Amino acid sequence: MLIARSDCENLGTWVVFAVSASDRINNSTIDKDTPPRDPERADAGEPGRQYVVAFDADRSRMFELPVAGEILIGRGDEAQLRLSDAAASRCHAVIQTAAGEATLVDVGSQNGTRLNGERVVGACPLASGDVITICATTLVYHASSPAIRSPTVLDFAAFRQRLVQELERSRGYHRPLTLVAATLGQVDRASIALALERHLRIMDVTGWGGLGQLLVLMPEVTADGAFQAAGQLLSILQPVAPAARVGFASCPADGIDVDTLLEAARTSALDAQPSAVASATRTFRTLEVGDRNVIVADPTMIRLYDLIGRLAKSRLSVLICGETGTGKELAARAIHEWSGRRGKPLVAINCAAIADTLIESELFGHDRGAFTGAVGTKIGLLEHGAGGTVFLDEVGELSAVAQAKLLRALEHKTVMRIGDPREREIDIRIVAATNRKLEAEVAAGRFRQDLYFRLSGGMIWIPPLRDRKREVAILAQRFLEQACEGMGCDAKTLSDDALRLLSMHHWPGNLRELQNLMAYAAAAMENPIVEAWELEEHLGRRLYEVPQIEPEPGASAEASATQGTAQGAFRPIEEEVRALERARMVAALAATAGHQRRAAELIAMPLRTFQTKAKLYGLSFDPRRKR
Repeated sequence: MLIARSDCENLGTWVVFAVSASDRINNSTIDKDTPPRDPERADAGEPGRQYVVAFDADRSRMFELPVAGEILIGRGDEAQLRLSDAAASRCHAVIQTAAGEATLVDVGSQNGTRLNGERVVGACPLASGDVITICATTLVYHASSPAIRSPTVLDFAAFRQRLVQELERSRGYHRPLTLVAATLGQVDRASIALALERHLRIMDVTGWGGLGQLLVLMPEVTADGAFQAAGQLLSILQPVAPAARVGFASCPADGIDVDTLLEAARTSALDAQPSAVASATRTFRTLEVGDRNVIVADPTMIRLYDLIGRLAKSRLSVLICGETGTGKELAARAIHEWSGRRGKPLVAINCAAIADTLIESELFGHDRGAFTGAVGTKIGLLEHGAGGTVFLDEVGELSAVAQAKLLRALEHKTVMRIGDPREREIDIRIVAATNRKLEAEVAAGRFRQDLYFRLSGGMIWIPPLRDRKREVAILAQRFLEQACEGMGCDAKTLSDDALRLLSMHHWPGNLRELQNLMAYAAAAMENPIVEAWELEEHLGRRLYEVPQIEPEPGASAEASATQGTAQGAFRPIEEEVRALERARMVAALAATAGHQRRAAELIAMPLRTFQTKAKLYGLSFDPRRKR
C-alpha cells in the first residue's frame, strides 16, 4: 500500500512499524528422542539459513529448517519436530520454507498456535525473532538474511526488499537509516491507513505484514531524529489505537541487515510502555552474575538466560554446548550464582589441560608418599568444590580413561585419594561445557554414553555471535569502555563505519575475539573515535574495496580514474568517485615526495581527512613527513 502526502517535514522518507503482541514465555517439552540438528555446520553464517530454538523446562535445543520444504510440528510419530506435551495435537502446525522465507500454518489443532501472542489464522509469514507458542512449547524462529530478488507485489517480502535496498544505500553513502515498530493490538486497518494518509509525506511507504503488522521505513533519519519522528507517529496512531506502543532501531548502531533491524525495532516496541516510545539501543537487559554483568539483547539469548535462571534453581547437571568463545563459562557462572550454592565454591576445571597420568591426582587428590614426588597431602579439585559447583570446561576432550574415572565419582558421589583407601563423600553440582557435538562423539564411540546421560540432565545451546548481530554493537561499545577504564585512559567510541565493519565480520572467535579487538583499540588508538580503517587489518577485511588504480606515466588523474570507461566498462558512480579521489591523492603525494600536508594542500583537502583517506585507500607514505 503506497500512501502519499507531504504535511509533515520531520518524519523521514520511509518508516517500518511491526505490530506484534507480547510474547509470553511458557515452558515447553520437546521429545528427547528427536535429535537436534547440527548447530555448528560449516555454513553457519550462510545467507538464507533458518532454524528454530526450542525451550522447555530443562533444556534448549536447535532444529534447523530446510531451504525449501515443510516441517510438521506435533505429537505424532509423523512429525519432524515432535512434542511430548499431551495438550499438543498429533499434527499441530506446519512451518513452510521457500526462497529464503518461512510461513507458519496451524493445521486445525484443537488448542491453537500463537505467533507473538496472537492466535494464528491462515498462513502467517515469519520474521527473525518471532516467538511461536504451541500449548506449553516455545519456539524462537531465526533467519539469516536471504538473497532477495526483485519484488512483484508490496507484501511482506516486498517490504524486506525495499529495506535491503535502503540498507545498501545507507552503507554505500554513509547515510542514516531508522526502522520503527508499533504494537497496536486489535485495530481497524482502514482507520489506521486513513490516519497515516493524512500525515505522511509523498516518499513515505507503509504496508501491513502478517498478523496485523504495519511496516514503514525511514531513511535519512538519525537515532536522535527518530525519537521525535516516532513520537509524532505515535500521536497520529493514538486516536485509533489508544494502547499503541512504539519502538525504533537505527543503522548501524542497532544492526546493518534486515532481520536484525526488524527484530530490534519490534523488541523495542514490545518493551515500550503503553502510549510511549522506546529506542532499541536502550532495550537490552543487563543481568548480574556475581560480580559481573551480562548484556543480552538477542531474543534467543534473553530466553536462554530465562532458562538458565530456571535450571539454576534445580539440582540437575547441566551440559552447555556452543562454539569456542560464545560465553559458556559465563553461563555456567550464572547457574552457580543464581542457585542455592552461590555461597560455596565454583571450581572450574579445564579438562583439555589435564594429562591422563595426572587425572586422578588432580581430580581426587593424593596422600603424602602415595607416589614419588607426593611430598604432601593434596585435596582434589572435586573435594574443593564440596557444597558448591564444579565446572568441567571442554569435557569432550577427556580421554576414555579419564571419562571412566569421572563417571564413577559422579555416580557414587564419592572420591578416593591416591594412597588412601577411604572413600570421601562429596556434595557437588556438575556443570559441563563443550564445543564438540557429544551425541556424534557417543555414536562414534569416543565419548561414553552413560557419562553423557549423567552430564545432560539439562541442556543449553548458546548461538554464535554471528547469529546475535543485535548484540555486536552493544557489546563492542561496552568492551571498549571497560578496556579504557581498566587502562585508565580517556573513553573512546566507535564510529558508524566501525560499527558497520564489526557487523559485517563473521566472528569465528565469538565474544573472545570481539573483547580482544576492543582491548587492542583502547590501547593502540590515539583518537577518541575509533574508525573502521583502524580495525580493518586485524579483521582481515576492508569496509570498502577500493580499486587499486595507479596513474600511468604522463596521464592525468582524471584519465587514470576513468580508464576502461571509454571501452564501455562502466562502474557504479561511487566507485568512480573513490577511484578519482585516490588517483588525485597518489599524484599529490608523488609531487610532494610524500609530504602529507603539502599533498593535502595541493588538492584542497583538510590534512586530517587526507590522512584518514590515505589509510582507507592503503596509500604508502613516510609518516615522519607530515609537514
